[in-house]
This record gives sequence, C-alpha cells and structure tokens, in this order.
Amino acid sequence: MRVLGIDFGTSNTVSMLRMPDGRLRPLLFDGAPLMPTAVYLNPEGQMLVGRDAERHARVDPSRFEPNPKRRIDDGVVLLGGQELSVPRVFAGVLQAVAVEARRQLSGNPDQVRLTHPARWGEQRRRLLSEAARQAGLGNPQLIAEPVAAASYFTAILRAAVPVGRSLAIYDLGGGTFDATVVRRTPAGFQVLSEEGAGSAGCSTRTYGRPRRCSRVPPAPTSTCRAWRSTRT
Repeated sequence: MRVLGIDFGTSNTVSMLRMPDGRLRPLLFDGAPLMPTAVYLNPEGQMLVGRDAERHARVDPSRFEPNPKRRIDDGVVLLGGQELSVPRVFAGVLQAVAVEARRQLSGNPDQVRLTHPARWGEQRRRLLSEAARQAGLGNPQLIAEPVAAASYFTAILRAAVPVGRSLAIYDLGGGTFDATVVRRTPAGFQVLSEEGAGSAGCSTRTYGRPRRCSRVPPAPTSTCRAWRSTRT
C-alpha cells in the first residue's frame, strides 16, 4: 500500500510517502522537505503557496497569509480584498502536496493520513477534511499529531513502548507549542492529557509586517497536577 502522510503545520507542512516495501520518501518542494504553510492570492485569482507565496508577499502583503492554520475559526480569510473560505485556503497548500505526490507515484496514493492538533474538536476536523477533499485528496484518515509522533517513534524508529506505558511528547513549532501525554493501548495510542499555547514561538519572516515573538504562558495549576499524576 502506498500511503501519503501530511503534517499540516502552523508554519511549515511536511509530507512523506511510505512505499509498499516500507521505504519512506519525503516530498520535496523547491528542493526542501519543509514547505512553508503560506498562501498568496495573485490579482488573477491564482493561489500561490509555500516559497512562491513568500516571494510574492513582498509585493503586496495584503494578498498574503503566512499561517492559514491560525485562521481555522475565522470562517473566511481576506486576501487582497477577496474573501475565501478557510477550507479553500487550506486546500491551496494541500493541493500542492497532492500534485507532488501524484507526480512521484505516477498516480494517486492508496491512503492519505493527515495530522491535526489533539485539541481540535469535530468542527475543526470537519473543515480540515473538507479542505483535503477540495485538494483532491479524497477522505483522509485524520490522526492527532501526538499520536502520529508516537506511532512513528515505535513503528519506524523501533522504540519499545509496552502496552500500558506512556510517552510525553512536545511539539515546539515556529508559532505554537503543544505538550501531550499518550498511553500505549492494544489498538495504538490514546491521548491522556494535552496542553498547548497557540501563540508561542517566534517567526523570523516579516513580509512587511512586524515580527512577533511570544512566550509560552505558565500552565494552569490543575494541569500541572494532572501531568504529575500521570504514570509512565
């Protein structure tokens, strides 16, 4: 089975193909495995993504959105005076992944797996699924990001995590920070506790806008108690 895995991140998107023999093949964009999760709507209505979007952002920042994932709850995104639905904006990035995957495979992948933050509820996941469909990726299997990380740790890196044991996973990105505890079960991994800061980190890209750096706020006392009580 040929599987396409997509980590649709706040700052960057990373995609990987797993071939039938188990080999992993990263998708490259402009020669790099990291594709900025950025979009730019040009005057002709064409959606540019990744580094193309970043390059055009210097011409007209009003047509540029560097972090579409942050706009998940906004309904629409204003680009150059035009309102686009959030799934449509997400789909611009995901379509670039779909095109490159088909080029490498000379066809469609047999399965698509798409990650999302563990704290995303049903409505946010539905929007992500709709974006994938608009991008031509069909109905992907949605996987919480820490579950995907834990699965990679055990299945690909061959780390031994017996059933009943737990892992603490943190994800410090360009604009967010998430920390999660997952427990190994006979069926895979289960999220036990999750805490995140949606405005943590520091982006070095400006595109004519002020650069914003922020700190991770202290966790609530109740969360600290819950983490300390989690057995590993």
